[in-house]
Amino acid sequence: MNLPLDIHTHHRPLPAGSAVLNCFAGEFRPEAGGWYSVGIHPWRLGQSPWQEEAFRTRFQEAAAHPQVVAVGEAGIDRLADAPLGLQLEALRYQAAVAEAVRKPLVLHLVKAAAELLALKRELRPTVPWVIHGFRGKAQLADTYLKHGFFLSFGEKYQEEALRRVPLERLFIETDESTVPVARLYERAAGVRGLSADELLEAVSCNVCRVFFVH
Repeated sequence: MNLPLDIHTHHRPLPAGSAVLNCFAGEFRPEAGGWYSVGIHPWRLGQSPWQEEAFRTRFQEAAAHPQVVAVGEAGIDRLADAPLGLQLEALRYQAAVAEAVRKPLVLHLVKAAAELLALKRELRPTVPWVIHGFRGKAQLADTYLKHGFFLSFGEKYQEEALRRVPLERLFIETDESTVPVARLYERAAGVRGLSADELLEAVSCNVCRVFFVH
């Protein structure tokens, strides 16, 4: 089994299974050896019938698929066209699916920290919530860590924020970037004062216990 040390990408990984490929819920077509997340991105709420029963049935079946290791990316984005209330409704729904299938929820978040924290306090999830592509300042990282989130870092981030995250709560991803994930590990390891192998080992443990416990 290939362990996906890149936990969130939009580029088909080579070799298969080396990354978690994010798919919009209606476009999930698993290939042998691949790992996936399926979600309803806040930018695409107006482009899918996600509130219809037939769509939700297909979405829940996809989320339960053995090659799907996470639900998402779901989230809140104040720059998206969809009204905030609709985004929160969609996030609540996907959080419920994540709980039902016992898989982590991968979150997209833009300018909505207060809303996300309030929702987490309301729902009190038992599965991990992972904020992907974290670019915030160290103080915001501290706040999310205090509330139990995992943070995933891509090509662009605040170095002090990366240094503040305990190794057991840290992930690395490529997202939309074409920079090889190995290079991202090397850079992040340098920021943390570690070797790339030490960081890889730590993140490997996190991937196993967060994405492969179900």
